[in-house]
Amino acid sequence: MLSKTTPVLVVDRIEPVIPFWARLDVAIVNQVPECEEANCPIGFAIFAGPGVELMYQTVRSVGADLLESASDKGAFRTTAQQAYLFIEVPDLDAVEARLRGERLVMGRRTTFYGAIELGYAEPAGNIVIFAQMAKADR
Repeated sequence: MLSKTTPVLVVDRIEPVIPFWARLDVAIVNQVPECEEANCPIGFAIFAGPGVELMYQTVRSVGADLLESASDKGAFRTTAQQAYLFIEVPDLDAVEARLRGERLVMGRRTTFYGAIELGYAEPAGNIVIFAQMAKADR
């Protein structure tokens, strides 16, 4: 019945998050400007990399795109929103090395189910938790 899910992160600006994701080999694969003037900021972008697809959309773009088509305009928030992403990784040390200097918001911890996690705030304020899952006992 369902075939895929991709989070759409609503932010004030997309450009500040590009370097954060680039450090993890996640890049913009499609984008739409926020307006038609010269030097217009990005209004919508699809980021993709190994095992990851994310969409970012600016508040202004949501207003111009989704609200125009909405039958219930009150259902849509018209401000940037914070999201929490949980991303499984095979090597947490590699992620930590690539994100050195980024805003660490949660130091390493081990969960009750044995995963080791580490959390960062990307430049738009969304929280990204990276988790190296426990190896199954064999």
